[in-house]
Amino acid sequence: MRMLVVDDSRLAATSLARVLARVDPDGTCEIVSTAADALERCSSEAVDVAFLDIEMPGTNGLGLAHRLKRIAPNINVVFVTGYPEYALDAWNTQASAFLVKPAGESDVRHALENLRVPPVTRHEQGLFVQCFGSFQVFYDGVPVTFERAHTKELFAYLIDRRGAFVTVGEMVSVLWEDLPDTPSRRSQLRTYISELRRVLERVGHGEALIRRRGGAAINLAATECDYLGYIAGLPDAINCFRGEYLSQYSWGESTVAQLISGEVGPGL
Repeated sequence: MRMLVVDDSRLAATSLARVLARVDPDGTCEIVSTAADALERCSSEAVDVAFLDIEMPGTNGLGLAHRLKRIAPNINVVFVTGYPEYALDAWNTQASAFLVKPAGESDVRHALENLRVPPVTRHEQGLFVQCFGSFQVFYDGVPVTFERAHTKELFAYLIDRRGAFVTVGEMVSVLWEDLPDTPSRRSQLRTYISELRRVLERVGHGEALIRRRGGAAINLAATECDYLGYIAGLPDAINCFRGEYLSQYSWGESTVAQLISGEVGPGL
């Protein structure tokens, strides 16, 4: 598990880091002292859990939690503070836990065992696609960036279709919802497909995109993904599903309903 401790008190942060090392000896833990440093780390690296102090100079922990959620929707926030009166405000940020300083080992263990978003088992090397929670793409454990939001959404939709051939018309209807299918939008779509190919080639996985006249598909054999792992019945992937799937895309709601009902699941 990748953890980040954000506290302007070095003593408090170091003490918590020691507890985390005992609770999760295989995990990694980094300490930063400011909100700016925390935002920088979470923008460039995958972080599973951020332990935030509340009373800090500048942006306090509550404000930082909202900003972290915007750049890393699947991050778990655990508040560790000496001010229990902040508990209600903390829960309004959808925090995973609220701990009072000094946080003991049993409290920390309970918090890590009951996270809102279970950490995905990512390989430190290679491409990994995360669909449970919000859609994210990682290479060597680092988030992959896309120039255009629609390119990332297109990749998500192709993953959702599980290797099925998706026509140009279908892709246009998904990316532009109820707007008409026009030559201009088809031209934009070609731009998104080209960018997706470049992104995948940049990380050595150009073969993951199958491009044919009239549409595209994903090569499942070249794609490692929690959703695909769930369908294949892999235990780690099954344990990661907690009822959230491609949460930033409204068209993903039909699939999450099928996942919850069991219409789509291991072996299906």
